Amino acid sequence: MCRLCGDLAGASDLNTTLDTLARNITKIMGVKGCTIRVLDEKKQTLEIVAAYGLSAAYLRKGPVVLKEHPVDRKIIKGTAISTEDITKEKHVLYLKDAKKEGIKSVLSVPLKAEHRIIGVVRVYTTVPHVFSKEEVEKLKALAWLGGILADRAKIWDQMQALMRIAQSITSTLSLDEVLQMIVENAAGTLGMKAASLRLFDAEKNTLEVRAAFGLSRAYLEKGPVELEKSRIDRECLQCKVIAIKDISKDRRLQYAAELAGEGIAALLSLPLTVKGHAIGVLRVYASVPYAFQESEIEFLSSLACQGAIAIENARLYGHVRNEYSELARDVWKWYDWGSRFPKI
Repeated sequence: MCRLCGDLAGASDLNTTLDTLARNITKIMGVKGCTIRVLDEKKQTLEIVAAYGLSAAYLRKGPVVLKEHPVDRKIIKGTAISTEDITKEKHVLYLKDAKKEGIKSVLSVPLKAEHRIIGVVRVYTTVPHVFSKEEVEKLKALAWLGGILADRAKIWDQMQALMRIAQSITSTLSLDEVLQMIVENAAGTLGMKAASLRLFDAEKNTLEVRAAFGLSRAYLEKGPVELEKSRIDRECLQCKVIAIKDISKDRRLQYAAELAGEGIAALLSLPLTVKGHAIGVLRVYASVPYAFQESEIEFLSSLACQGAIAIENARLYGHVRNEYSELARDVWKWYDWGSRFPKI
């Protein structure tokens, strides 16, 4: 364990860290190999993020789809499950591939982060083996360490995204460029289907698109969001965060049919606020019914804040530029358009 901690301390990035963990789990547990899978809550699959001791062909066999695998559904709910001989079990996914790999026994435990299960850690043996209670507890402890590392990496990715946008706000006067970065990072960092940013038009009482990512042209051209017809946006412009886990069960949306046609099943709306007043809405979309997590809402709130700062900076820059132009015109008039010294 001491050697493991030393190896992890020397790892430079998430992939290296988790690969190091998988290698050390294999050695500590005395097994053939190990995989670390993380739950993709939007696709409801378990995707491999690290492995050791297994062939590339076996690792490429495909994702674990939860609806097709009752064992992993139980693990995701917090149960550790061991299988002494997978060749005698009907529930095993990719059984043919496992036999070819020489796998006989498997022990799977939940991967936890902040009291929330985010994946599965699995170890494999080449001979039938009954895992003892001590072995199960040892793998749980190692998986707990993996959860801490995965959670730390997620926070790091979010911090990097915020830093990139903050640097753009201070280094460019292009508002469109910054807003586009915000929607791309909102969707990309959290693995969402799409994102959009709309600004409030007080004269028309509508929300107009200023930046979008992952949405079709047909969807974006469907028309403006009219506040009279969109209760969710009226609430959001009252500085409320609105999360809809399943749009098919919500009646507050103006374009519910268009959302469904775009393949959107859930969304989260956050206000862009300046001095306590909402000036627009940042929205992210998921392709399956999805319960947005508090950490995701906090990250997107930070993005919305940066968007509001960029918009306010652009407004102030435009104001200063207009005042400068007016002052320049006055000076030119005072000097008779530059033809002679001013009259005294």
